Amino acid sequence: MPQLSPEQVSEFLATPVIARLATVKPDGGPYVVPVWQHWDGEAMYVIPRGRSRFVEHLRGEPRVAVSCAADVGSGHRRVLIEGRAEIVEGPVLMTGWMLDIAREMAERYGGDAGLRYLDSTMHKPRYLLRIVTDKTTTWEGGWHPRYG
Repeated sequence: MPQLSPEQVSEFLATPVIARLATVKPDGGPYVVPVWQHWDGEAMYVIPRGRSRFVEHLRGEPRVAVSCAADVGSGHRRVLIEGRAEIVEGPVLMTGWMLDIAREMAERYGGDAGLRYLDSTMHKPRYLLRIVTDKTTTWEGGWHPRYG
């Protein structure tokens, strides 16, 4: 069960794979939310809505985990990131680099419909989150030998 190279990770995360972002609620419980993601080769970026509940979780506990998995078809690629989320900016109206990332994600995940959705919600404030990786685990294929 081989690990993915950095190039393969970037290639995989450039597809419309949904990221599952896990945060820690104030009561210590887990919270998982599906999000669109943007990978720059070193960090992952997420642009949640201005009232996204999980952003408040990050203020008290910035540690997160992100799971991206190709569950359909062959290969079964997986990327698991453990790290810390930073609020880069927000809640604000999107401009500049944040808007560039949002447009890239909208087109990748939704094509023309995604871009129309983005344009119709430009007046809504959002955050820009950066997830700094402490540990990345990747694999592709079937059963790992460690499971016997």
